[in-house]
Formats: sequence, C-alpha cells, structure tokens
Amino acid sequence: MLAINKESRLLKSKEIEIPVDTPFQNDSLNREESAEVLTQFVLSAADPMVVCIDAPWGQGKTTFLRMWEQHLKNNQVPTIYFNAWENDFSDDALVSLIGEIGSALSELSKTGDESKAKDYFEKAKSIGIGLIKRSVPVAAKIATAGALDLDKVTEQALASLAESVAKEQIEKYESSKKSIQAFRDSLQILANTISKDDPKPLVFIIDELDRCRPTYSIEVLEKAKHFFNVENIVFVLGADKEQLGSSIKAIYGEGLNVNGYLRRFIDFDYLLPPPEKGKYIKALFERFGFREYFSQKRGRELQYEQGQALSMFEELFDLYKLTLREQEHCCSLLSLAIRTTPHNYKLFPLFLCYLIVLKVKDPDSYKQLLSEEMQPRELLELLKSVPGGEGLLNNNYGIALEAYIVTCKPYRHGHDEVTAEYSKIAELETADEVQKVRASRILSIINDFDWNGEIAVLGYLIKKIEVASRFEA
Repeated sequence: MLAINKESRLLKSKEIEIPVDTPFQNDSLNREESAEVLTQFVLSAADPMVVCIDAPWGQGKTTFLRMWEQHLKNNQVPTIYFNAWENDFSDDALVSLIGEIGSALSELSKTGDESKAKDYFEKAKSIGIGLIKRSVPVAAKIATAGALDLDKVTEQALASLAESVAKEQIEKYESSKKSIQAFRDSLQILANTISKDDPKPLVFIIDELDRCRPTYSIEVLEKAKHFFNVENIVFVLGADKEQLGSSIKAIYGEGLNVNGYLRRFIDFDYLLPPPEKGKYIKALFERFGFREYFSQKRGRELQYEQGQALSMFEELFDLYKLTLREQEHCCSLLSLAIRTTPHNYKLFPLFLCYLIVLKVKDPDSYKQLLSEEMQPRELLELLKSVPGGEGLLNNNYGIALEAYIVTCKPYRHGHDEVTAEYSKIAELETADEVQKVRASRILSIINDFDWNGEIAVLGYLIKKIEVASRFEA
C-alpha cells in the first residue's frame, strides 16, 4: 500500500503562506524585485496618485499584493488591503472604503499618535456619513405632484414647487462641495498623523476590482479618486485592465474609449512581469507533494514518470499560454488522478498531461474526444495547429506523445494499420532525412509498446480524468 504523509496528501494546492518577517520567502515567481521597485515609487510620491498593478486573471496578482502589503508594513509604511470583490455586496463604495480605514486604524497608528488619529478618523467618518445620505431626486419630488388631484394643482403651484426644489438642490450642491473638501482635509491630517515621526504615504491597496459588479467597480474608482484625492495617500489597484474595461463597457456601451475613461482615475500602470517558463510548475510539484508519490514507484519505466509529467506540463503550459490558476487546476487534476492509481500501475504521464491540459484549455475539443466525435489523427492535427505545436512534436517527449496519440484507440486491423504511414515515410528515398529519422523513432516506440497494456490507453486515461473531475472543489 502506498504510504503518503499528511503534508503530501494534497488534492488541491493550499494557500501560499506569507511569513510576517520574510513575506517573499515562498515567492516562486521572483517578484520581490517588483515589490522593491514599487515601494520606492510610492515612497517618492509627492502628490496623491492611483497606481494600477495590471496582469491577466490568474497570474498571481493577489498573492503578490499580499506579500507586498506585508513588505510595506515591515518597512513602517502604513498600508491597508481591501478586497473589493469580497465587499461587492455593499450598497455604497464610500461606506466600504471608510470602514476599511476604521478597521485598520489601530495597526496604522503604531507609527503615530493613535488618539489623534482616531479623532481625525471620527471627524472624517461623520462628514462621510453626511455625504453618503441620499437626497430625494428633483424629478421624484416634482413627480409627487402626479399623486395629487391635478385639476386642483395650478400651473403657478407647479412652477413654485420646481423653483423651491431647484433652490434646495443648489444649496445641497454647495454644501456637498464644502463637505467633500472638509472630508479631504480630515483625511490628509489623518494620513499625516499616522506617520508623523517618519512621514510616509498611506498606501491603500484595492484588489480584485475587475471581478466586481460593473457598477460597483466604477463607484470604487470614482470614490477613491474624488473623495480620497489628497496628499500622502496612494491608491494601488490590483486588476486585469482588459477585464475591467469590459465591465465598464457593459455600463457605458461598446463604443466607450476605455483607456481614456480609465486614465481619468489611474495615474500610472505597472505591468506585473509574467513568470519565467517552468518556474511555477516546479513550485506546484513541490506543493502538491508529487515527488514523494513518484519516488515510491518501482520499475525501470515507472521511475521516469515524474520527469515526464513535469517536462510535458512545462512545455504544454507554455504552448497553450495557461494562467497560473489554470496551471494549478491542471496539477489538481493530476494529483487526483495519481491518488486514485495504485503505485505499480502506469500513468502514461506524457499523454495524461496532454489530455488534462486539453480539458482545461480547450474543453470543447476534449468533449469531442470524450464522445468519440474526434479521432486520433484529428487530435494530432489539433495539436499541430497550435502555434509551436509542431515544434513540440519534434522533441523527444513530443515524438513519444505522438506515438501514444496514434495508438490511443483500438484499430480493426491492429499493428499494421497504425504503423503503415510511418513505415512509408521511413523507407521513402525522397523523404526529408529529418522526417525519416523521426518516423523511424515513432515506429521504434510503437513496436516497443506492450500491445496488451500500452495500446488504446485513451479510455483508461479519460476515465481517470473524469473521476478526478468529480472530486474537484
């Protein structure tokens, strides 16, 4: 029986631990340098500003921002982290933003005068509450005349009502302007009080803005820019700007110039560098405990399965441009597949990993394969059609993968039907020498197969993936 300790018995990746003293200790993407650059940038800010940390969905923005948050705190930079998506239920973004400052106030005040900071926060909050209160719209007030007996409402009375409402709105507008300025003044004093001994800006991180309701995303942007636009406060947004733009278009229409619109709110963009090829997958293999599982496998061929799985995933993740989250999903499926396989059984990792990636990245093609609408040769052509696919099929593991693909289903006439095409290329005098060598290698691999156990493995592997899928969280 395969013995696996508790730590390696992971069916899905656990959340990355962020040690307080060394927040980038578990950074497998080498992003500490980005944190250093951004820290120097925000500390040099003389004016209020909004910075957007831009990266596609699933590329590790949240993990980076949480690590950077702790890095800033370790350097005595007052910092607030606010997950906009988790607060998407709020009816008013200003309530959420003010509330987040209140929640973090005790920790923020460690470098300053906590008593004064609380006083200035209460002042800012009371002004903010006044700004939050909704007034009855002009149209609604005039519309109430419709509930009256219009025969008894004179034209002069309606005109008088409209005039009084207009006057009220003008007065409220002037009052709001004064209140907004008073709110900003209180915030600025609060920010200065928090770090009075060593003046540093208050960094307010707003994460996952692109996942929110479009209306809430817009409101957060507007409130952050208009109400918190004061010296000594820097807003940092974590978002996929392309996705954020799509959300905004859902409100304002497809014709909107999204970049122009966002430029009203965002002063600087920082493109989070993409991870180095293969860097993250190696870290995932460690976190999922694959090494221990594979190290207990016996037999000449079985000992190489971990290297095959790692190399094939590395190539396919790069080929199909998988996000970090999609890479983790693939490893979760692989983990579930191997945990349900006795250690002395073959996994056929080259083919298994390809099928897993196909399921995650191209589910429609995977379903066609599942329903037998797609044949092995069509699957091979599908892989070749991906930019870089032919290159993959020309390396050692790619050649072996092709051998598995073309033999993955039973053929009526068996061995000869599968090998005929490759035999023809290998023996053709006019064929390109590279192609002849390649065809000969595929033939050699197929001929070495155990035709009772290594041929027609598609059904065996698909079943493993489908069983694994039923366990997914």
